[in-house]
Amino acid sequence: MEIPSHLDKTDQTILQLLSVYDSLNALELWYELGECDPPVERLSQAEVLSRLQSLRELGLVQAHTEEDGEQWCVSRNWDSLR
Repeated sequence: MEIPSHLDKTDQTILQLLSVYDSLNALELWYELGECDPPVERLSQAEVLSRLQSLRELGLVQAHTEEDGEQWCVSRNWDSLR
């Protein structure tokens, strides 16, 4: 997966993490961002969710509902967006 270079470092990292994991909820993603090396900017859980929603508007990620809540993953239409 080629990450768009016009995105900031944090959004690029979010996409990289979602491409490694099948899907993550916003809390799991927040934890993973906190463990990155080199570290990304400190974000609140609400900021992570806001970034996910912005990436969804760009068509880069999508959300699906599971028993334990909303899960986020890289969009299945990724290749058509490049």
